[in-house]
Amino acid sequence: MTKKFAYLTIDDAPSPTMNKKVDYLLRRKIPAVWFCQGDLLEKRPDLAIYAIQQGFVLGNHAYDHPHFSDLTLADCLAQIHRTDEIIEALYKRAAVQRPAKWFRFPYGDKGGLTYSNIMAPYTEAGLARKQSLQTYLRQLGYTQPQWDTVTYQHYRTSGLQDDIDWYWTYDVMDWSIFAEEPQLGIDSLEKLFGRMDGKGPGGYDGLTSGDSGEIVLMHDHPETAAYFEPIIERLLKKGLVFLQPG
Repeated sequence: MTKKFAYLTIDDAPSPTMNKKVDYLLRRKIPAVWFCQGDLLEKRPDLAIYAIQQGFVLGNHAYDHPHFSDLTLADCLAQIHRTDEIIEALYKRAAVQRPAKWFRFPYGDKGGLTYSNIMAPYTEAGLARKQSLQTYLRQLGYTQPQWDTVTYQHYRTSGLQDDIDWYWTYDVMDWSIFAEEPQLGIDSLEKLFGRMDGKGPGGYDGLTSGDSGEIVLMHDHPETAAYFEPIIERLLKKGLVFLQPG
């Protein structure tokens, strides 16, 4: 089996089952970054503190998961800052020094007014908004690792590596199983596994496209809690070796 380095990121935390997922990852010795919503952190602070004390990193995923392109710039900044303060307070309560500041936009929407297609070219106004948000993240001390093992050309040439926020190279699409309109026909665990095994042409399409490392996107959704461990186990069987970002 060909080994492939990967980084596990989990969005929309904390769910009511976050602690069980943390315990499973600890047993499997798998590091992960939990990109957390501020409103859910206020609702379930003890679960977040437990994850911190077990050595996991909490990232900022905005306060209540909006499309940033739908907000005013001031509201975008407030979404980032409010959640940053909540995470900072949780690290203090956990008596753990915050190791890094990492951010991911909800839906991958970088606030550049690309409402329906986040990969569409930016207008002049959209690019200015996007750059303002990137500058603000830098001012707050946010960073993105250089991802030495992630060698996809599109990740470099698209500018994703140059931004401060984290994007991803492989979306597991666990969210699609319970979506009102499942994407790519993924409405079951079996179809999700089938996509993993597909021979995509590269980029975001599969785990068999080249030898680049992967930034894997999963979600901490209550609806898919029963699928969390089976999905991780399948990723391990595909040869992924999860590393700690840094």
